[in-house]
Amino acid sequence: MTKQLAGQLVREVVADGVGVAVFATDSTRDLVFTSDGVAEELDELQFTLGEGPCLDAYRFHRPERHDDMAAGEALARWPLFASEALSVGAASLYAYPLCVNPLDGGGVPFGVLELYGRSPVALTARDDVTCRSYAHTIAHAVLSELGSAYAVTSGSDVGVFRRGNVDIACGMLAAHHGISVDEAMVRLRALAFARQRRITEIARDVISGERFETDLH
Repeated sequence: MTKQLAGQLVREVVADGVGVAVFATDSTRDLVFTSDGVAEELDELQFTLGEGPCLDAYRFHRPERHDDMAAGEALARWPLFASEALSVGAASLYAYPLCVNPLDGGGVPFGVLELYGRSPVALTARDDVTCRSYAHTIAHAVLSELGSAYAVTSGSDVGVFRRGNVDIACGMLAAHHGISVDEAMVRLRALAFARQRRITEIARDVISGERFETDLH
């Protein structure tokens, strides 16, 4: 479903390729899907260099839309990445956070949907709305499909993957509570012990929207 949705999105908007990645922290991620070699190269470049629209979309919980990577803003914010992106054939880049159960219209992202264009062409307002809608749908598809051998299905239609759900939950809690990922892991373990539940079950609750506002302070 993720592959199908991503393919549909590229056909609907002004883009030439797409990638989907999930994060545990901004330095730990899994690349879920890319439409082509350029999208894969863009993902690797950002994590090698530690900068770029995909990382900032995740870090700051907001879309990043850059219709011309050769323009001043992109070069000023990501001088290394912008020039490398142009060299591999990406003249425009757009990144949208992946969230489930958004809070107050936002939510804590666990991944990013990223699109690129070979030409410096801006997304229209309609394209932007389309990308936001697909990002929400793809978020659910990613969680339900990743690692079917590790799937843990909750009472909803959203699944999580057994090996990655704890890391994703820690990243979400860290961002929401303003703490480090390591501290989030310590508190998640303590909460699981106190409630006599498996940590994977607690992590599943976090991914489903629970933030344990009082228990984690």
